[in-house]
Amino acid sequence: MLPLVFLDLDGTIIGTDGGVSDAVWQAIEVAHAAGIILAACTGRACQGVAQQIAQRLAPHTAHVFHNGALVANADGHILQSHTLERAELARLVEHARTIGATIEFYTADAIYVEQLDWRCEHHAEVLQIELTRRDLDDVAQSEDVLRAHWIVAPEQLEAALALHLAGCQIGTASSPALPESVFASVTRAGVSKGSAARFVADALGVALEHTMAIGDSHGDLPVLEIVGHPRVMGDAPGELTRRFATLASISQDGVIEALREAMMWKKR
Repeated sequence: MLPLVFLDLDGTIIGTDGGVSDAVWQAIEVAHAAGIILAACTGRACQGVAQQIAQRLAPHTAHVFHNGALVANADGHILQSHTLERAELARLVEHARTIGATIEFYTADAIYVEQLDWRCEHHAEVLQIELTRRDLDDVAQSEDVLRAHWIVAPEQLEAALALHLAGCQIGTASSPALPESVFASVTRAGVSKGSAARFVADALGVALEHTMAIGDSHGDLPVLEIVGHPRVMGDAPGELTRRFATLASISQDGVIEALREAMMWKKR
């Protein structure tokens, strides 16, 4: 079997209803019983639904949150973190105000937003996370921010990403449970799901060639590109399905097929 599997959440195991199907949980339990370590690898914070899923996947295992900016156990114990520069955060605040778009700042234990709108309120409701309303200039100067997070309408994404930040990188994503919005996560340059997955594998003493990652969006590319067994969901963008072995869609619980494959794998 493969000893370690990285699981994206939204669009991979979390469907349109905002939860994980019973069939997928059953497959996860079988894989866990077989000895496979299952690690969440998500853009979400270590709060709410994501933290609940991580606890059920493996309470004492390292999981990847914030698109790689945070590696923590399911109880929130931090193993590795990377923060954004204050100058970059200030530029993001100015840009968000200029274009009238919603941006959130995430620390290890809080989520800050300047203006509550229906998009961020719906996002918080579905993810079961708590938002704190606060002047983001103040947050930028006084808090250790791991990730900035755009929540915009699809037609606003280009404007949000027009700001060039030399010390940062951006990963975009969507969620079947939040079809009205698209998301873009800003992390420090060099920080991604891939860099965090490498850290987790090294900490566990597992060679990356003997790991699997399952994802569905461009934000998963950094981890898909470094593992030995990358798999993507059937409803992933064509750029991904053309490059990587493809499973059934989220509505068909495609991740179950990959977990079975992980259990059947034998080292040559």
